[in-house]
Amino acid sequence: MKAIYLKRAGIALMTVMAMASCSDVVNIPSYDPYSCDGAPVIEAIYDAQDVSETPQAITGGVLNQMIKIKGKNLSHVKSISFNGLEVDVRHAAYAERDFCNVTIPRKIPEEVTNKLVYTTEQGTVTVDFPVNIPNLQLDGLKNEFTLQGDKVQVMGDYFDLYGFSKDEELNTATITIHNDDLGYSEVIPTDSITETYMGILIPKDAPDNSLITFEWDGMDGRKTKTIPYRMSDQLMFSSMEGDLGWWNDWLKSQLTWGGNSGDPKCLGYQFIRLQKNQDLSSSIIGSWSWNSTGMGCNWRWLDASANPEKYVLKFEVCTASSKPFYNYGDNGKAGSRNGGYMITLNGGATRNQWDPVSDGLNNTYGEWQTISLPLVDCLGGSVLPTEPDQWVSLEFVCQPNSNEDWQIDHSFGQFRIEPAEY
Repeated sequence: MKAIYLKRAGIALMTVMAMASCSDVVNIPSYDPYSCDGAPVIEAIYDAQDVSETPQAITGGVLNQMIKIKGKNLSHVKSISFNGLEVDVRHAAYAERDFCNVTIPRKIPEEVTNKLVYTTEQGTVTVDFPVNIPNLQLDGLKNEFTLQGDKVQVMGDYFDLYGFSKDEELNTATITIHNDDLGYSEVIPTDSITETYMGILIPKDAPDNSLITFEWDGMDGRKTKTIPYRMSDQLMFSSMEGDLGWWNDWLKSQLTWGGNSGDPKCLGYQFIRLQKNQDLSSSIIGSWSWNSTGMGCNWRWLDASANPEKYVLKFEVCTASSKPFYNYGDNGKAGSRNGGYMITLNGGATRNQWDPVSDGLNNTYGEWQTISLPLVDCLGGSVLPTEPDQWVSLEFVCQPNSNEDWQIDHSFGQFRIEPAEY
């Protein structure tokens, strides 16, 4: 009997203890990252790429930027808009109760309101958040002497935002190549386009000395810009074989029409393919060596003489893929190094240093690219003739401005004088 009583006593004790334990349990609610108990509240906005311990709040953004919105009741988002442009919240936004990552649409709004509107199932909040709307950037053709019938890249940005499209139904911009003196005009379709690239195909019958006019809808009305195409009338040297007053044979001996092994494509004119040192004895151009020559022409750009700040010296350059321009880093251009090339007109006292890498050009990969240098810089303090047919020199210097020897394969052609803007 004692065993039975003890057993019953034990059961009773366990029951009491269990009841006591149940009464001491604290109900801790589980965290629901998507819960929402009121209208949304925006407390701060950050660049989503700022992952520092103390990110800085931002007060505005740019197209295609991902931002992080911090606040309360941000889950169950129904819509987000910037300047009235709706975000595809299913693919371009992720929201929890206290934050939302969202990408600003890469589109041009019909109206700039500078407002961010955030709507959930329980309400809407509107905050000031201006988004920078870039203007179309149109710099010119990558190679202004592209041959007729060839494709060429248009240098710039944001073409796709301003109505340039391969799709005729979506295209609202126009591109026209024209030569008014010859009565020539033809619309050029966009050949290819991405967010960062636009290419066009030059018509096979397009004449030299033509202009290409782009027209598009800007934020405040219709816009136009005109750029040049193959301005052969403005060449300083229509032929480089003639009596140009060459100072020596350094570059004269390296002229080519593009028929040698490894030559870049000829653009219709003889060009320099620079591969050898000053005395033509080696393909190695020694460190700190001074390699120079010059030639000249009879000057006929009298408006440029009067207004040099409105003109540029242009030429095309081509680097072999395995021989890019040398990179001097922070020492280039404005530093202690000069980039290796100096191109100066009319015996300027200060030689014009040309450092292509500092200007963003490292390698053309065997393709020609147009270079434009301010005429004032190329003059180096000299004054141009005010009467026609006065001789003006063009000095060309290559000096490896380092302790390293150079092995280069750089081509130059089509030196000319043109207006900076058309």
